[in-house]
Amino acid sequence: MTSEYIISCIKKNDQGKIEQVGIDGELFDVNTIAEKILSRENSYFINAMGIRLRVFAVRDPQSNDLYLSSTTNKKLPNSLNFLPRCK
Repeated sequence: MTSEYIISCIKKNDQGKIEQVGIDGELFDVNTIAEKILSRENSYFINAMGIRLRVFAVRDPQSNDLYLSSTTNKKLPNSLNFLPRCK
């Protein structure tokens, strides 16, 4: 059975790329979360202005790196970018 978690904050690198996310007070690497999404082990969500949004694992077509997004449509904003910074 898939467990569900809420991502509450993010940690970006110097280039502005999200490297870690906060869940229940702990930090997790983006690749770890992406792999758990792809394997359907866990589901992740964010709360954006009171709306629960699913988080997806997406592979960058140029670099082949995994990243997290609240949308699979490149034209829509990724609400993960607007979460507060993890401390």
